[in-house]
Amino acid sequence: MKEGIFLDAQQSKFLVELDKWLKEQQADDLVGVVRKSREVITQIENRGYYSELEAELLNELRSQYIKSKKKK
Repeated sequence: MKEGIFLDAQQSKFLVELDKWLKEQQADDLVGVVRKSREVITQIENRGYYSELEAELLNELRSQYIKSKKKK
């Protein structure tokens, strides 16, 4: 198994918040990016860790999440 980054309580809590935010965005998801992102989050939550590649996705999602919250 390749090394992964294990989730701590704070990261787990944020993944729940991120998934909730993505669910709200899903109506505008014409190409399935939001759906696939939510699937990856679920896989990470089930495993309890994420890969470096998944970390890049999570960082991008986090960035988009922060931008959307600043607009409100």
